[in-house]
Amino acid sequence: MYVHQTIEYDNNLPGKIRLFDSPDGKASLEAHWHEEIELIYVDSGTLFVTVNDAEHELKRGDVMVLGAKTIHSMTGWEARYLSVHFSDLFVRSYFDAIGDYDFELKENTQARREMTLLMQKLLAIEQNAFDTYSALAKYSLMLKILRLLLTRCRTEKVTCASVGRKRDPASDAQLVRRYIEENFRRKIPISEIASVLGCTRASATALFKKLMGKSFTDYTTEVRVRHALDDYLTHDVPVCEAAIKNGFGHYNYFTSACRKYYGASPTALKKAKRQNQGRAVSLPVEIPA
Repeated sequence: MYVHQTIEYDNNLPGKIRLFDSPDGKASLEAHWHEEIELIYVDSGTLFVTVNDAEHELKRGDVMVLGAKTIHSMTGWEARYLSVHFSDLFVRSYFDAIGDYDFELKENTQARREMTLLMQKLLAIEQNAFDTYSALAKYSLMLKILRLLLTRCRTEKVTCASVGRKRDPASDAQLVRRYIEENFRRKIPISEIASVLGCTRASATALFKKLMGKSFTDYTTEVRVRHALDDYLTHDVPVCEAAIKNGFGHYNYFTSACRKYYGASPTALKKAKRQNQGRAVSLPVEIPA
């Protein structure tokens, strides 16, 4: 099972900047993935990055880009390197189809040379902030890096093949299930599911149904109903509040979905629960696998 890494973004920045330093020995990050695009620049030492079952050796001055949802691991030997994650929501505000693309910094290209220079400037500020407005300089550099990535480094995904591993239906289903559980309270476009699975939007709908046994819309609606009912029946959250809190735009949508999947309205289910209080009663608190 691969670790899902949650990135906490820096204040006033469209992502996270981190400087890693292990001058006295070896440091490593196990195989993991995250929603964010990540840039890596090596300042000194050696960093090994494993992607797609291939190990990449990065030395001083090398820069590498990892696409969103890319499963990767890192091992550093006396390595000092800068890591930059871009907020997925921030990127999508400019380019919503981000899930359909990977990124590549080709050797001996002007784009790679420009990216290296930008990362060097960002490193210089990160390790030696010169004034209270350094965040503005970082923000400016991050925007230039992102623009370079989106305009000159992106490559369209052609096949529905997950990056960094052979396709495993059980693992894919678990990734999708976890992602929806973490994000169901907001609108989830199919492009995000495509990004989780490492495929195009055109392939994602059919693959989702194959993995989960039901359509993307039905599955996400069932998840919302389950959580809304739990709030309403178990925690006495007002029905309208439970509906809005769990991703329904209006109470009526919650009621209709509840009738569709469980054969009764939320208020009818609550009445049945009260009438059967003290006795065993079957309530829809789980979605069948």
